[in-house]
Amino acid sequence: MSIKIFLPTNYFYVKRSCNLYGQLHISDDNVVVYYVVDVDDTNTDDSNKTATTTIMDRGECNHMRFLGAIQCSDSYADSKHCNAHDMMLCFTYNNESPNVSLMFTGITPENLNQIKLILYDKQIVRSLIIKGYNTLNHWTMRETSPRQINDECDFYMLARLVQPEPGAIRNKSEGLWFYGSQPLCLLANLPMQLFKYIVGNAVVNGIIMHTVIYKHYKEWQTIYAAGSRLTNIMIDRALGILLMLLLFTLASHPGDFLIQISHIIISQLYSLLKVLEGSPIGLKLNIHLNNFFLDCFKYHIELWSTFLDLIEPIVRQVFLAIGAFGCLGFTYQIALLADLISIVGLHAHCFYVYTKVLNNVGVKGLTVLWQVVRGNRYNILRNRIEAHNYMNRQLYLATIFFSAILFLFPTTLVYYVVFATLKALTFATLAILEFFRRKILNFPIEMFLKCVKKGFNEIDCLRVLDIPLQKQLYFNYRNSKIVIFVYKLQV
Repeated sequence: MSIKIFLPTNYFYVKRSCNLYGQLHISDDNVVVYYVVDVDDTNTDDSNKTATTTIMDRGECNHMRFLGAIQCSDSYADSKHCNAHDMMLCFTYNNESPNVSLMFTGITPENLNQIKLILYDKQIVRSLIIKGYNTLNHWTMRETSPRQINDECDFYMLARLVQPEPGAIRNKSEGLWFYGSQPLCLLANLPMQLFKYIVGNAVVNGIIMHTVIYKHYKEWQTIYAAGSRLTNIMIDRALGILLMLLLFTLASHPGDFLIQISHIIISQLYSLLKVLEGSPIGLKLNIHLNNFFLDCFKYHIELWSTFLDLIEPIVRQVFLAIGAFGCLGFTYQIALLADLISIVGLHAHCFYVYTKVLNNVGVKGLTVLWQVVRGNRYNILRNRIEAHNYMNRQLYLATIFFSAILFLFPTTLVYYVVFATLKALTFATLAILEFFRRKILNFPIEMFLKCVKKGFNEIDCLRVLDIPLQKQLYFNYRNSKIVIFVYKLQV
């Protein structure tokens, strides 16, 4: 039986009393592996047992167990001292030796034949890439079990254990210049707190519940609470503020832009209806039905144009709101722009709904009347089509209605295809905006920067090097010395 101990390199040369925390794993080939991940600079004397218990509780809360301690050789007594404190490992140090020495292990079988002490650098192990996933995002998930990754490779287990908690990542990120000062932090979060208060109002919440801006607000809050994309949030706010300054400084009347866009859309719809008024792409449309559609749609566009003229002052202020939303972030501006596109193109959506209903009625009518003309009917009880003897007047009326719908259907189909295409273009525009909005928040910028800086390392690039020591380390066990081989992980 053999023992492996993974110990951070700086702890191997430290000379102070501290507690060791990590995990224990026993592989299938009877190799006991100790993963030392963190320490606590608390004295572990007999008189300080309460403090040790407190540290153990804190280690359990961090999903790490108490493994042992590093003690001065003068304070180390014997194995009873370690067993009393529930230690599995105990290293000692003195003024003569430049490094610590292993003095006690919780597992000391008679056939213990090998002890390996492997020193590692936390930063190197945290930057590993395994199977295309970086350890930071792949192994911090609680539902991911170590055995689901690779139970036989110690480096997989170590890479998962040394990852910081999501809360620790967030606290570390908040040490950036943007969050380093409390006044700057309050100033940066003031617009978001104000928007959160407005959205929390019951009336406002009921109005904007189904908008893109509200949906994005929920997604933004989830990402911010997780603390895994704070760099993205900072870049998002910087881009939003930059665009806000450009709109307010370079554009003299930014509200006129939306008015011009609205009138351009209305004029283009008029042009589209004018094309449908004749014979589009050589199609012969029914004149009377075509004129009816044109009158209805033109009247609808005139109503919408009148409505835009009435709300023109409000529309001008909406563009200012898009600029002001830069304080929240560039993604909020994109979300508000998506809502604005949906509102401006509302009449086109209504045209699509109208023509879709008429097209469905035409298709259903032709399907049913075709069975009647053929002398068949659908038996709902037996769920099948069967022959049926219709009266002459029934066949006569069915033939008339079938012919009428058949000759009117091409006109309805043309209008449906035109406005369905217009609806698809609007949907594609909104989809592109949603894609950029989500990518700005979810794109792994930190990972990308690390890849550019060669901050990630493939696990196959790890090398285990033998460390030459001034004095060979031994583990004394029942009047026998077991050689301790010391290695170091490098890339």
